[in-house]
Amino acid sequence: MAKLILTHDGVNLRDYPLDKDRVSLGRKPENEIQLDDAAVSSTHVVFDRVESSYLEDHYDYYIEDMNSTNGTMVNAIGVDRQLLKHGDVVQVGKHKFLFDSGTGELAETAIYLPDND
Repeated sequence: MAKLILTHDGVNLRDYPLDKDRVSLGRKPENEIQLDDAAVSSTHVVFDRVESSYLEDHYDYYIEDMNSTNGTMVNAIGVDRQLLKHGDVVQVGKHKFLFDSGTGELAETAIYLPDND
């Protein structure tokens, strides 16, 4: 199962499973992941789980910034919506999370698609 790992100075502090089709993160208590940080918007980002078009029993995970005041970074680059890859670092406010796809071995797997010719 995919998860976000809250990190600080290289230490893993807490795991947050991405076990629903949509998981929200923000300051409000209604979010599945709640952060007490003034730099985090009420609902800052959502994580969407969608079935992979290429691999059976595999999901892709997208992060989407919900028009937050301070933005969202993936690997130190501001994003609006982006497909997450195993090992990506997500920053929301002062918090950094490591994205663990739960299937890290797939990052090393080559997929050959047939030619349409």
